Amino acid sequence: MYGVPRYGLRTRADYDLLQGLATKGEIRPQGVATLKRHWEGLLASRWVYDYDRDLADGEDPDGEQPEYLVLAGDDGQGGLRRRQMMRIESPHAEIFRLGYTVSDVEQAIADLEAI
Repeated sequence: MYGVPRYGLRTRADYDLLQGLATKGEIRPQGVATLKRHWEGLLASRWVYDYDRDLADGEDPDGEQPEYLVLAGDDGQGGLRRRQMMRIESPHAEIFRLGYTVSDVEQAIADLEAI
């Protein structure tokens, strides 16, 4: 039986190898849990916040967190600048760099949960 490194899953081959071992029952249960966390991290890290627009004083954002985030800071003229940030899926995220789709990763997680 094998374990899963806490760090070091850097390539698609790393993920595919460990997923194959896990589904064959060749990885310890705590290793399967660690691998699942790595997959979940790929899903979570695909999101970034991008500037959407400035908000007026007292204006509410267009939606709730986590979809929208409001950042407040100095506007450079002694006032307060409120910026609305919108959560978007980054095309440069690790999940996509590795060549996976969201459904690929969700399926990998489901396969691990079935073990």
